[in-house]
Amino acid sequence: MARYLIAGAAGYVGSRLAAQLLEQGHSVRGLVRDTDQDTPQRLAGLGMAVWQGDLTDPESLVGIANGIEYVYNLTSRSVLQNGTVQRVFVEGNRHLIAACSRSRTVRAYVFTSNMAPYGDRGDTWVDEDTPPEPCYPLGQVMIEAEQAIMEMVRVHHFPAMILRVGTIYGPERDPVDAVLSGTATLIGDGRNFISYIHINDLITVLERVVHDGQPGAIYNVADDEPLRVLELYSAIRQRLGMVVPRTFSSATALLSGLDPSVVGMASSSLRLSNQRVKDALGLELRYPRLYDWLDLRLGDTHEIERAVAVAK
Repeated sequence: MARYLIAGAAGYVGSRLAAQLLEQGHSVRGLVRDTDQDTPQRLAGLGMAVWQGDLTDPESLVGIANGIEYVYNLTSRSVLQNGTVQRVFVEGNRHLIAACSRSRTVRAYVFTSNMAPYGDRGDTWVDEDTPPEPCYPLGQVMIEAEQAIMEMVRVHHFPAMILRVGTIYGPERDPVDAVLSGTATLIGDGRNFISYIHINDLITVLERVVHDGQPGAIYNVADDEPLRVLELYSAIRQRLGMVVPRTFSSATALLSGLDPSVVGMASSSLRLSNQRVKDALGLELRYPRLYDWLDLRLGDTHEIERAVAVAK
């Protein structure tokens, strides 16, 4: 039985990772800000030790990593909460790493970053050696957070790793549901690539990387086939008998008051290479393409792919 700490245990990723680790018989301590929410209470019922605290408050983290072997920082903040984004990602990592260093038991620390540091790379494939070129505010914040972590790796040999995670989908984050509910908004011309990862595959990566990953490494976490946004949503809508989606220019989106980082993330193009993480972990994805998920949701994949050809 291993001992894990999950910061952000009440979130979409953290709660699923916690439940899986608990089911496997491991000890899990979960950091949450609000213990009265349904998710922390449900996980407590499964055996998770709930720790109330906040990464921006170092006093609330005293002792949190005592006896812990593996740490995941899966916390997130909406980019609309600009007052807290930097404090959570930059100062929050520093505070949590300080608590881990004091414990002297931590063997691996994983921070889930995102694609924002890469900026907009068009049709070019991007790997972990591609220099960051952020083109919206969140990207700069994430670079600062990553640099703070890597400084601890270089100076103090702290066993941290960074995952640059693609757009997560799965139950409760289903692109089909987004189309049906009308919440799928295409910003830009829709020709941009988005790199996706299914939640089940992300959980597998998180489980394995603390054991098989290299301290100080950065790993892209995405599936094998980035998709052009317009092609994807056109395929879904056609399969559902709906018309091709409208697109909105980035300028229009910004004039409407959308946060620049929301616009940047939605309109930037990134084709993430996942070769490094697959080689390091011996990883075989359950959902190598998002179309594999759509096959379960909508039927025959070949019909969807024919719709993609029509959309081109």
